[in-house]
Amino acid sequence: MSLEITDLTAGYGQLRVLEKLSCNVPTGSILAVVGANGAGKTTLLRAVDGLIPASSGSVTLDGEQILGLATEKLARRGLAHVPENRLVFPGLSVQDNLVLGAWSKPRNAPFDETLALFPRLVPRLAQAAGSLSGGEQQMLAIGRALMSRPKALLLDEPSIGLAPKAVVEIMDVLARLRDSGDMSILLVEQNLSAAFRVADRAIVVAHGRVALEGSPDELMNSPEVRDAYFGGLDAKAS
Repeated sequence: MSLEITDLTAGYGQLRVLEKLSCNVPTGSILAVVGANGAGKTTLLRAVDGLIPASSGSVTLDGEQILGLATEKLARRGLAHVPENRLVFPGLSVQDNLVLGAWSKPRNAPFDETLALFPRLVPRLAQAAGSLSGGEQQMLAIGRALMSRPKALLLDEPSIGLAPKAVVEIMDVLARLRDSGDMSILLVEQNLSAAFRVADRAIVVAHGRVALEGSPDELMNSPEVRDAYFGGLDAKAS
């Protein structure tokens, strides 16, 4: 089974950002989404998660059409989204943040399993989330998403603003989640080396479309990927 996105077109008002974008994320795999700023990467996640309307296309999760469902219904169907900049509830404790993540499936919350993935959070359960380091807040944001036992996990720039050690820890957790075989992971990242270390496949987004697709090894040294980051493929989108 998988998260499958087909010919997705979406944007903001009259501004069309995605143009018939298609990709597939099989269960038990990570698809990295890379590209220059303004290419449409965050818009892709927001459209899949129902935060902005799509004008056309299809999104299916385990063969079930989910495009157009309200965000809370998507959570119940097994979709979890970790947005950019973490967005934890700073005044609440670490434990309360995690508990809130289980609102859609409170009887089956994987509290112990989540803490096992992020042992640095264990001694901080009573601590206010806003007092954590940036890396710990990102761990908490991902842990909160995992509390709903998602079938598909969307992550927007989880490495942004973090120390290299924290980036390694987080990417190692994503690799463990992938290897568990329980979910599809759609990973938007600007940090190519971090994303390509854990991804099974990758797409380069330019002008709201998939410009290139392949394995990390195929794309890492591609001149087209360098163009996407330094203005060639994405000059009009930035």
